[in-house]
Amino acid sequence: GYCMALVLETMKTFSLEDGLTEDALVTKLRTCRYHHLFLHTSLRRNTSGTCHWGEYGEGGLLWGECSARHFEWFEGDPITELLLKVKELYGLENEVTFRNVTVPYENRPRPLYLGTATQIGAIPTEGIPCLLKVLLPSNCAGLPALYVRDLLLNPPAYEIASTIQAICKLMSNVTCSIPEFTCVSPAKLVKLLELREANHIEFCRIKNVLDEILYMYDNSELIEILKLLMDPAWVATGLKIDFETLIKECKFASVRIGEMIFLEGESDKKINRNKIIPSEFFEDMEFTWRGRVKRIHIEEEIAEVEKAAEALSVAVTEDFLPILSRIKATAAPLGGPKGEICMLVDEICRGTETAKGTCIAGSIVETLDKNGCLGIVSTHLHGIFALPLNLKSTVYKAMGTEYVDGQTKPTWKLIDGICRESLAFETAKKEGVPETVIQRAEDLYLSVYGKKNSVEKGDAKDGQLCSDTMVYGSHEANLQRSNTQTESFHHKTESTIAMEVVRKEVESAISVIYQKKLIQLNRLKDTSEHAVVRCFAIAAREQPPPSIIGVSCVYVMLRPDKKLYVGQTDDLDGRIRTHRAKEGMQTASFLYYTVPGKSMACQLETLLINQLSGHG
Repeated sequence: GYCMALVLETMKTFSLEDGLTEDALVTKLRTCRYHHLFLHTSLRRNTSGTCHWGEYGEGGLLWGECSARHFEWFEGDPITELLLKVKELYGLENEVTFRNVTVPYENRPRPLYLGTATQIGAIPTEGIPCLLKVLLPSNCAGLPALYVRDLLLNPPAYEIASTIQAICKLMSNVTCSIPEFTCVSPAKLVKLLELREANHIEFCRIKNVLDEILYMYDNSELIEILKLLMDPAWVATGLKIDFETLIKECKFASVRIGEMIFLEGESDKKINRNKIIPSEFFEDMEFTWRGRVKRIHIEEEIAEVEKAAEALSVAVTEDFLPILSRIKATAAPLGGPKGEICMLVDEICRGTETAKGTCIAGSIVETLDKNGCLGIVSTHLHGIFALPLNLKSTVYKAMGTEYVDGQTKPTWKLIDGICRESLAFETAKKEGVPETVIQRAEDLYLSVYGKKNSVEKGDAKDGQLCSDTMVYGSHEANLQRSNTQTESFHHKTESTIAMEVVRKEVESAISVIYQKKLIQLNRLKDTSEHAVVRCFAIAAREQPPPSIIGVSCVYVMLRPDKKLYVGQTDDLDGRIRTHRAKEGMQTASFLYYTVPGKSMACQLETLLINQLSGHG
């Protein structure tokens, strides 16, 4: 058979797969991501040594696959020569060592044939639906999807396959909330760490992975699943790690990262302030890095920033204070003492959008009029004449025009009245703009503003005013949080603490309301005939268990703004993702309980909305 060697430069690892059929090797080439392809010279001749590779059908499939790609020939010991070429390509020192992560392949089924993989859609093929898109939910993509595809194309050993099946069975029966299972490319992380380019976000992701492992370790329902995951993880990564060692190292790394960076819910964004320099300036300069690394680790850098801020303040005060004083003196008529101050403003508010600029200009004119300022303000914002301005001393003036030889020309005389025509087309023609451009501009003007003017006139005659109002509603009840704090495997976010505080109270209220509703529906008098309602909690960065898929349930979302949102759904996982996708809701926590059917869920949702506030 054929042998395939895979070298990962970023991870400094290599692995071998021997005894592959030609069909299996072509399948791997089509699904494997690689930057460089090297072929050993032993492929140039067939087994008999009498003809070249690809002749008479032998190796033709593999040759056809490789000939369509860029590749290089090499000879000698495959592993030794390949590692030398990789070091040469990426500029690595000869002393750099690569770790062998080859996994034994005893008792392993044969890979899927290329034709089979193509026909079932395991490999993207035009005209055939993608199998993974059918099997997996829409939110499952990236690394998880690639892992499942690899399992389909290259089934693991029977022992590993049985372990994966056992994990799936256990997961389907879990009742507690499960972690989000953060997926991060190890090669990307290793590269960022080696180059010292890993930022606060990447370290948060690493800590999320560590905390999720520790959460499963501390949970009685999930610890067995975590133990079973060790062998499939070994096959996927080539890393054989003892379970207790994994937990020990995860605890150490999680604590170490927590000591270095600020986590969600923690903050130390003490941004510099100055009386003269606008606070927005310092916020723009410092917001992107403040509150990332804890201050104790960057005392010198923060001291340098504060020193630079002080130097900037001194420079502004000493060099630009006279200019600032003149600006304040110029702006005095807008809010200062009344007096005969003359102002000349040409083309007021012309550097912004027309509608809002017109309103700003109108407000300024009102203020100048109120303060008794003397001055002249010129503008082409004709909409200012339609504003309901409160003016006492302001008068309107316009540039006089006359009609000569079929053309409107200015007289350069100031007359009383309002001018709504700026002679834009005439001026453009005078300045040499092509006639075709001007004609097209006139057509556009008539097609848009001509119709608009006629509609406005019609509306004015009818005396009708229409407005569209959008009303956004949600079922919310205000909730007062207490100051009690509880612990979770996540760092203590405000939403997590609040959820733990009110969980018992909300659960008790839900149980009472639920029991009363069941008694009413079944016309029973004894509440003991019904099972106690059990609420399940989903903290921040957690998701509901797989067993809840397709089950009707009523949920209560504990929002960061101290409100409760009540809803019902048959797709709790999807609803939670939708809620958390909204701005400010990423750390929202949930309580939910299952109910027998959609109809019951709708009724209980309405009851909770109306009665939860009555229960405090």
